Amino acid sequence: MNAAPVSRRARPAKVPLSRDLVVETGLRLLDTEGSAALTMRRVAKELDTGAASLYVYVAHRDDLLTGMLDHVLSQVQVPTEGDWRARLTQLAESAIEALGRHDGLALVAFGRFPATEHALGLIEQLHTLLRDGGLDPATATWAVDLIYRHIAAESVQRTAGDVRARWALRALLNGIIATPAAGGPARLAREDEIAALQEIERRAGAPFAEVGMTAVAEDEPPSREVLRAFVVEERAWVWPDDNDQPVGYLVLGLVDGRPHIDQVSVDPAYAGARIGKRLIDHAVGWSRSKGLEEITLTTFTQVPWNGPYYERLGFTYIPPADETPGLRAIRASEIAHGLDEWPRACMGAELAGWRSG
Repeated sequence: MNAAPVSRRARPAKVPLSRDLVVETGLRLLDTEGSAALTMRRVAKELDTGAASLYVYVAHRDDLLTGMLDHVLSQVQVPTEGDWRARLTQLAESAIEALGRHDGLALVAFGRFPATEHALGLIEQLHTLLRDGGLDPATATWAVDLIYRHIAAESVQRTAGDVRARWALRALLNGIIATPAAGGPARLAREDEIAALQEIERRAGAPFAEVGMTAVAEDEPPSREVLRAFVVEERAWVWPDDNDQPVGYLVLGLVDGRPHIDQVSVDPAYAGARIGKRLIDHAVGWSRSKGLEEITLTTFTQVPWNGPYYERLGFTYIPPADETPGLRAIRASEIAHGLDEWPRACMGAELAGWRSG
């Protein structure tokens, strides 16, 4: 005996299609199966319909991705407390967190600037906060583009709230606000400025606490006697502000006949203004004038504003086997001082290929 036919009317009613439903389904597929599985046909199958039915709501796959990106940005929390910088930081971190939850979607954000409701809302919020920070409209517009790209790039790495990402955003904001660098040019330090140099060193050490290097942050600056020796030998330079007060300094030693950057520090309030680079440029110019060929330093290899920063400037790591006796002595002293609790190494740069500016 044949079973009685089942009426199609007895099947559960399907949820009516809509753009929101298509977008949410696309996000679910992206999160569970990855971007390779995100096709119009696959989304249609998930919704128990034909692919052609989706084109009423999304024009094509790129339109679907744009809708997914906008849907995620709608979840970004708009902060209401704190000054403009604190609110902008919270806004950027919220956007990084929202995008970072969906593998592959951050790459979409990095590759396009969607003119959608919530994307434009995020941009407007960033622009308003920068204007609150004192930027003129043209500079704020330029800065928004940089910050949006920072959000997209950090989302790819899923680093919301990470100390490195937070430092990068702070440096970016400082650079935007401080560009071009106030004061200057570099000049010789004076004996009556030694206390100011020590204070700069204390302030420059504070960010190390944010990456768990409290001992470095709390380490005392070079003594007055040590700094005075550099000043007297005219191998200590400062970057002054508009009132001729030092906001950064560099002291240059000589190790095995080569110039060696013993210390270069900048007040964190001026981070991102390339003052450190300008001081190093000055030290390079001095070294060239003496007929020297290479400049060296020692640094933490995994701290963003140390090793990676010097690599971008043109320094390269010196293999331990190639360290000169003087550099080995410096490294031994650093090890005895406990600095090798974090990875540390020697770096050098050829003066002939140095690019100033």
